[in-house]
Amino acid sequence: MADYPAGIEHRRRHSGVAHWRWQRYSAVLVLALMTYFTVLLASLGGLDHAGAVALVGHPANAVALAVLVTVGLWHGTLGLQVVIEDYITVGGGRHLALAAMRGAMAVIGLATLWAVSQIAF
Repeated sequence: MADYPAGIEHRRRHSGVAHWRWQRYSAVLVLALMTYFTVLLASLGGLDHAGAVALVGHPANAVALAVLVTVGLWHGTLGLQVVIEDYITVGGGRHLALAAMRGAMAVIGLATLWAVSQIAF
């Protein structure tokens, strides 16, 4: 067993490759969906409120928006997890910070998906 400096305990390590891959996959999906929604929002220019609600409420657009919100928040959660794990020690409240961040992302996601569902249905 290797000698570690005082205060550093030997812990079982795990690979971060899966986390890295999911972050990249979600980034590509968010990029594609944001391109789609940029074009969609550009077409909203001449519409009134009712027309814009109808366009966003169309089932294909509503599903795409729900996927964008879900994947975008998941991508953000993965990124914030890395930042929290890198800069907050376990003794400094890392687990509490991760739980709070995941809870906040879940609340934001649920509120946004509820709003999209109210428009679509």
